[in-house]
Amino acid sequence: MSGREGDRPNSAFPREQLNKDLQKLVDKQDDWMDSFYEGEGPDTTDTSVRYAAYANRLRTIMLSAHRYVAYTSDIGESFRPVAHPIMVRSAYAVSWAYVLGDVGHEGWKAYKRNQRLLHPQAEEGSDDKPTEPMGKVDAEALQHPVHIPAIEDYRAVMAQRAIFQSLASMGLPAFTIHSVVKYSGKALKSAANPAIRTWGPIGLGLAVVPALPYLFDKPVEEAVEWTFYQAFRAIGGENAVGNRHSTGRKEALQAEAKIAREKKDL
Repeated sequence: MSGREGDRPNSAFPREQLNKDLQKLVDKQDDWMDSFYEGEGPDTTDTSVRYAAYANRLRTIMLSAHRYVAYTSDIGESFRPVAHPIMVRSAYAVSWAYVLGDVGHEGWKAYKRNQRLLHPQAEEGSDDKPTEPMGKVDAEALQHPVHIPAIEDYRAVMAQRAIFQSLASMGLPAFTIHSVVKYSGKALKSAANPAIRTWGPIGLGLAVVPALPYLFDKPVEEAVEWTFYQAFRAIGGENAVGNRHSTGRKEALQAEAKIAREKKDL
């Protein structure tokens, strides 16, 4: 029996080094996962994922166009396959998935920042020094307790982000596109070509979508941030806001993350 086993060829694949392009791709994915877990991922409003929030604006376009454009039966029939309920519901689901995911993502990043401040020893890595026994309290931490301003608590950050997304991704874009479709539909209702009456308002509504982040993100972000800052300072005083400014939080966090990455690379 042992002789037969010795005669068998090794069925395991030989280990080979990946080519440079494939290794780069693997390293990039590993870095992305590490950044996400450590709460250092980019803001979704700075990526192309931002446009997923406007998927439900398809619903706004369809409902508005159906109301203000479909004045005759032939237009209504030609419009029917465009506004299929499954497509509308799918777009709505994509938008809400983005909004909920973004709020959760910002909350996770804030939570990790809170933990780094409260437990800096754990964040430095447990490989370099022995783990403290369970229940042992750091005397130095008790003498110098870390204060996290209430406005930087991850729950407050999630609430602020939820309000921002409700306004910048849902409310204002819906109002804007609805108005564009409504008034363009009224302006084009006398057009001789049925296709123009049908697709003109829809096309104009869709054309607004790429401009939405530039129209609303920065003003809404600063307005919500300033409102939260003033509210927390009025209720909790300076301790509730710490050394944070009334606006510019995202830029400050990006600078902080850049410094942290540079230190990690050293």
